[in-house]
Amino acid sequence: MNQPWLISVVLTALLSVGGIALATEKSHDHGAAHAPASEAIAATGTVQSVDAAAGKLVIDHDPIPALNWPRMVMDFQLTDPALAETVKAGDAVQFTMTPGERRGSYLINAIEPAP
Repeated sequence: MNQPWLISVVLTALLSVGGIALATEKSHDHGAAHAPASEAIAATGTVQSVDAAAGKLVIDHDPIPALNWPRMVMDFQLTDPALAETVKAGDAVQFTMTPGERRGSYLINAIEPAP
């Protein structure tokens, strides 16, 4: 049997099913921000993981009305990798973020454990 052909067929089928599942997901456009492009946006959430070396956090954030974002889990880059040392996985946090270079991306510029 021609295995490369079979692999192509299986991958195509899996990607097709994934596309259907994504199409039924409730829509939210990370690029459709309601806040001005340079304004800092406040948010809250729970840190899921910290990658200090990459200057990145994974946060389960609460809804962010200023951006019309529902609650979701996202990766966020930090403007200063040293910010990763101020929190740990499991911490409830409050943070501010500003738009990144890529459309719909945001960078955390301040973060601290929530009171």
